[in-house]
Amino acid sequence: MNLKHFGLLLLTLGVCVTAFADSDDVPAEVAAKIRATLHERIPELRIDGIHRSPIAGMYELNTGDELVYSNDSGTLVLAGRLIDTKTRRDLTAERWNALNAIDFNSLPFDLAIKSVRGNGSRKLVIFADPLCPYCRQLEQQMQGLNNVTIYTFLYPIETLHPGASVKSVQIWCAKDRTGAWTKWMLQNADPGDTRCKGAPVEQLQKLGEKLRIDSTPTIFTADGKRVRGAIKHNEIEQLLAAAPK
Repeated sequence: MNLKHFGLLLLTLGVCVTAFADSDDVPAEVAAKIRATLHERIPELRIDGIHRSPIAGMYELNTGDELVYSNDSGTLVLAGRLIDTKTRRDLTAERWNALNAIDFNSLPFDLAIKSVRGNGSRKLVIFADPLCPYCRQLEQQMQGLNNVTIYTFLYPIETLHPGASVKSVQIWCAKDRTGAWTKWMLQNADPGDTRCKGAPVEQLQKLGEKLRIDSTPTIFTADGKRVRGAIKHNEIEQLLAAAPK
């Protein structure tokens, strides 16, 4: 893959609206050199911020959609995941999630499907597509969670799952939308061809674009941290334990 195609690929991984601004925290001359070189060679590559990386001599570039790494002159770019070989942690994913944290309390919770378990003291937000198999996996993993309030925002991705928007409307318009969502995701029980006014699918799609949600499921904890993908039950418990109530 040539550099032009590499840059175009990065730009197609998500949308171009930031949830929070980023900035450089490396020496100004290093940042200027990297930016100048990459602007000349990959002008379509967006760089929100430049940071030090765990690799000596390499710098982390926040493209808004993913993290890539560059030498101090911008003549070499590395796209991939940094894995801690001792802990098996994906350092790139953790760092991207931290850079793209959100203001949890600003979310429109009235547009979510709300499920309260136990005393509901712990809080979790899920952006989910009703036709996404990984969302079904996550729903299975969330069984057994207690003392948690789960807010599910319907986020159909039609390009991946044609018909997901219609299914989202049917679930939202069901008499018991929480039950309809759970039964659909866990038992494949169709909610029926229910329709109503005010289903917030388009609103949530715009919100997801603003928050740069490019895949489902995407999880947010009460401190605004995000995690992408169908993580396991014990990992969900760890997230909830680490977040403020």
